[in-house]
Amino acid sequence: MSGKNALIVLIVCLLSGSPATAFGRDMDLGEIIITASRMGQREGAVSSDITVITPQDIALSPSRSMSEVMEEQAGIFMYEPGTSLKVSTIDIRGFGDTAKNNVLFLLNGRKMNSIDNSGFDPMHIPLEAIDRIEVTRGAGSVLYGDNAVGGVVNIITKKEGDRKISGALGINHGTYNTTSEDLTVSGRQGPLSYFMLAKYFDTKGYRSNSDLLYKDFVNNLGYRVSEDFSLTINTSWHEDDYGLPGGLNEGELQLLGRRGSADEENYASTKDRNFQLSLDWAPPVEGWAQGNAIVDLNYRNRDTYALLTSEFGDFATKRGIDSYGINARYVLGSLEEGEFPFKGVIGLDYYDVDNDILGSAGNSDELTISKRELGYYVSTEYGLTDKMFLLGGTRYQKARYTFDQKSGIPFYENQRPDEHVSQIGARYEYAAGSNVNVSVQQTFRFPSTDEWYSSFSGLNTSLDPQTGMQYEVGIRHDFDQILQLDATAYVMDIKHELFYDPSTYANANYDSTRRVGLELGQTVNLLHWVETEAVEQWDAFVNYTYQNATFKDGPNAQKQIPWVPVYQVNAGTRLKFWKFWGLSLTGRYVGSRYAINDVANATTPGKPYVVMDGKITWTKDPLEVFFSLNNIFNEQYDTYIVKSSFSDTKDYYPAVERNVMLGMKVRF
Repeated sequence: MSGKNALIVLIVCLLSGSPATAFGRDMDLGEIIITASRMGQREGAVSSDITVITPQDIALSPSRSMSEVMEEQAGIFMYEPGTSLKVSTIDIRGFGDTAKNNVLFLLNGRKMNSIDNSGFDPMHIPLEAIDRIEVTRGAGSVLYGDNAVGGVVNIITKKEGDRKISGALGINHGTYNTTSEDLTVSGRQGPLSYFMLAKYFDTKGYRSNSDLLYKDFVNNLGYRVSEDFSLTINTSWHEDDYGLPGGLNEGELQLLGRRGSADEENYASTKDRNFQLSLDWAPPVEGWAQGNAIVDLNYRNRDTYALLTSEFGDFATKRGIDSYGINARYVLGSLEEGEFPFKGVIGLDYYDVDNDILGSAGNSDELTISKRELGYYVSTEYGLTDKMFLLGGTRYQKARYTFDQKSGIPFYENQRPDEHVSQIGARYEYAAGSNVNVSVQQTFRFPSTDEWYSSFSGLNTSLDPQTGMQYEVGIRHDFDQILQLDATAYVMDIKHELFYDPSTYANANYDSTRRVGLELGQTVNLLHWVETEAVEQWDAFVNYTYQNATFKDGPNAQKQIPWVPVYQVNAGTRLKFWKFWGLSLTGRYVGSRYAINDVANATTPGKPYVVMDGKITWTKDPLEVFFSLNNIFNEQYDTYIVKSSFSDTKDYYPAVERNVMLGMKVRF
């Protein structure tokens, strides 16, 4: 870490804590309802491990993507195994290389994780279409089932405008020949509401063969049939083409430089289409059974193609994934205080997914892998008093995998894992917006289809589902809407953790692992102490993450799990001043972490780094102009490092250096 970078971050920290809310002079943004519990809660009543990234946070942040916005939060580590935001991975609570399978992503409540190892595509939903992001750190297996081990991220898209019709046209240009254009139109007329977004993005990328081109269309329509019944249709379409520059060993770094690529021919493409119909009905029921019945019907079609070249020949794979889903729940109780001491949710989640895989060049695969998944759950909250609440829940989930190989030596096999998990907890709301909470929850994860089956090793029927137990205690304290403190401590023990073993070219189960962590966040409204009419908003934040992820048993007992930084710090400040101007400055420190595959911690870990980003805006209706400068001090670090399974040789993925973005938006 350079002395200049460390000094700047220290200054920011002294000014400031989790940027969960853009406070403003009186910190009043109106009531925020959080849906992470699947039954709706006021922001002040949720536990400290839940963060809401608001529209104000997104607008003020210098971040260019959903992944970058999220990495400002406590307990979140973002890395890019390809020097492109297209393949960025969000890690919550220290899972390293398997984070993409242990963090569940939802779009308006529907599951977006793929059944293969590709994980969630963070570029699928443009920032311009996002209303808010609800981040739950830690286990969510009872409420959401498979994949919800390290955390749950629910992305909620914009629904409507506040007028009959309104919109905006945005144009951006930046370093590495980056350009983007976006158009939004939204509004409401009588019972009909709508939001539409079209976006085009193109960049040559920081490294050779790291170009990225994508197009997006998002459409949300809402119709209120009556006071008790409404329906919503959400659709999205995404298409992209991108290069895969790969890693560089030390010799290639010397020869090609940080911006070079040893894999100039590797590339991939994606087409993704989504449809969701949501029905919300409040039946004419009184008393304890009063509530809402919510049914979501989902369809997703995803086509991908990837070509990888090597000295041994080309390897190409085409995948076509069709997903059907039904999420149905009945939410009991009311958000109104004092009505009923009991509320809860009971529901089911069903997904039917077919993954057609067709190989070419050096890949001879021709098979269909299917997954049928059904989960039943119930979660309740009971108020012993107006301050003390007991929480509990349970889920049973089963899956059926089918492997139908049509080429080579045909085979047809099934796997039928199932799990039953439960949760108990309590929350004491000792003051408005403040509470202490404690919980114990079981977790699980089924193997992805790429873990069951590999083109190199075939079907692996010896895998066990991943199971675990999480213990958590937290506090959220609000000092009169001036200062908010959040703290969460946890212990997570996992058995049969799933991972890829490069020495055998197959997936396997680790011996027991343990994660011990502490997440601290502080947000402060500095205008409480600084009285000036020139400044309308001045907020500051700092958060700190400690996560010690280790192997508990086996030959690597007490060793660190690769690619998990033990220490992280995020800090920043945001101002609105002189009526039309805005300024945002954020910094992050990421500690050292062992390279992927270095389970014995035998090599030197990747160096810590500090990165600072800034953004300045000028807004006067109907025009907004911004200038962002990312990686201000041109820190050179690696966003991903992979160790060879046969030697100490490593492949490095250099991170983007200093870069700028200039843009404007015209509203109508």
